[in-house]
Amino acid sequence: MNFFKQVLATIVGLTIFQVISFLMLIIFIGVIAGSLGDDGGSSRGAKTIADNSLLVLKLDYDIQERDGYSPFDLNNLENISQEKAGLQSMLEAIEHAQSNDKIKGIYMDLSFTPNAYASLDVLRQALNEFKTSGKFIIAYGEMIDQKSYYLASVAGRLYANPEGYIELRGIGARLTFYKKLLEEKLDAEVQVFKVGDYKSAVEPFIQEGMSEANREQMTYLLQGIKEDFVNNIANERNIAPEDFDSILDSLLALDPKDAAKLNIIDGTRYFDEVLVELKENLGISPNDDIESISLNDYAIATASVNKSSHQIAVVYAEGSIVDGKGDEGSIGGEKFAKQIRAIRTDENIEAIVLRVNSPGGSALASEVIWRELELAKAVKPVVVSMGELAASGGYYISCNAAKIFAEENTITGSIGVFGLVPNLEKLLNNKLGITFDDVVLNDHATSNGITEKFTDYEATVIQKNVNKIYETFTSRVAEGRGLPLEDVLAVASGRVWTGEQALERGLVDEIGSLDDAIAYAAELAELEDYRLKEYPEVQSPFEQIFEEMGISAKQQVVHENFGPLAPFVQDIQELYNMNGKVQARMPVSIEIF
Repeated sequence: MNFFKQVLATIVGLTIFQVISFLMLIIFIGVIAGSLGDDGGSSRGAKTIADNSLLVLKLDYDIQERDGYSPFDLNNLENISQEKAGLQSMLEAIEHAQSNDKIKGIYMDLSFTPNAYASLDVLRQALNEFKTSGKFIIAYGEMIDQKSYYLASVAGRLYANPEGYIELRGIGARLTFYKKLLEEKLDAEVQVFKVGDYKSAVEPFIQEGMSEANREQMTYLLQGIKEDFVNNIANERNIAPEDFDSILDSLLALDPKDAAKLNIIDGTRYFDEVLVELKENLGISPNDDIESISLNDYAIATASVNKSSHQIAVVYAEGSIVDGKGDEGSIGGEKFAKQIRAIRTDENIEAIVLRVNSPGGSALASEVIWRELELAKAVKPVVVSMGELAASGGYYISCNAAKIFAEENTITGSIGVFGLVPNLEKLLNNKLGITFDDVVLNDHATSNGITEKFTDYEATVIQKNVNKIYETFTSRVAEGRGLPLEDVLAVASGRVWTGEQALERGLVDEIGSLDDAIAYAAELAELEDYRLKEYPEVQSPFEQIFEEMGISAKQQVVHENFGPLAPFVQDIQELYNMNGKVQARMPVSIEIF
């Protein structure tokens, strides 16, 4: 009897503990929410900018397209209620600092950056424009990766720690392949249905390396990126492009001392020596403290509020395109289409700019979004601005715009579709001892391709459906771009292009920024005075906390159990998520160096 009393007491105790913990969490959330502005973010303009200040730029995190707010980071409680400026806000902040007498210069704190070349390109342009004001830019790092160096090459003075490292190895890409894992280790196979010789997203699961077609397109894509990379750096550092290319090939600039001799950097310094130079440029004594503000805080502090009655909607399509509602990290076809529908019927919004940064995803969700944009452009201008990536489904939802702007190194195109179905019959039967027995009243009632392989007839039917979706995709492109279908087919087949390469082939209209796209939308709508309204609307702190807790918890489990193998586990999970759904997307794992 005592045993049951103890058990009951334990259960009651745990229940009370959970209730109290939940109430404390609610109070904690309330405190956080109370410290935030009415818009769900920290109060803008709260940071004061001192006279004779230094603007500090450090990009050791992944820049998002729009301003974000991360109220609860399970891995770093110091970041609670920290607002993050998006790429566009950063660009506006650099422009603002150019004419702000309180900002005397920029210091670039270099390390490793995960950001793609397309985003770094627009930041380089903004920093080059900043230099025209006569203000200084000084960059310094101890361990400098290639992308950080690419950005920092615009600096007036660029230093590295004498015992540090500069990772200048040149442009390349690495794809990950899972065929041997699936077939040899897991006793599984992937059934593929696709259209397009260059639709390489299926290759990681059915091959051990790139096909010749894929290698061809990757080589051409990387050549475009490399040309910009080499020429831009060579121009800034006053080095002949062919000489800089030789430096990359021979790994001559890894050591900072060697890099200084080759004019890759302006010299080697310790941090204290850099501080001395910064103080000299600021005109303060060696014993004075430097007044500084991060680019993130400066962007938030200087954000302007326009109260014009004329509105342009800037709609951010960032992440994979998925069926249903999706979440903060994806583009849910149902939810996104509903948002476009609301904007279309909102008489206060006079133009739409779609900012796309997506590898694609569900072909059906892409079609749903395309349809809503097609309806929208009948009543108000729709202009597209492409970010780092606007490929496959990302291009699908872009192709019917009045005008498409892309960055030089935007990865776009990939006009093709595929379907993947993992056949786990041998894994289930031979490895796990799981068998099945059916009662079938129609020939294909229990056929799913997972517990047993599709028959030849079933495979033919599925491939026919994939072909139909590809025909729809290419016809949407031909109609939207005003191109003959045969011209679209010539650049389709799943092939990817840089923004410049896509411009040459009529897939985009102009190399330009989000600002350029907004200006053009305003021109089409005949607006001189307007304000921007961003979509999707930012979630409340309460919603974000619980969503981030869920996402962080899932990521934490994967990383704790698999460590450095976590990215590969996530790729396999992505295969499962794609099961049976026709996809218009890029490969799940591709890394450009």
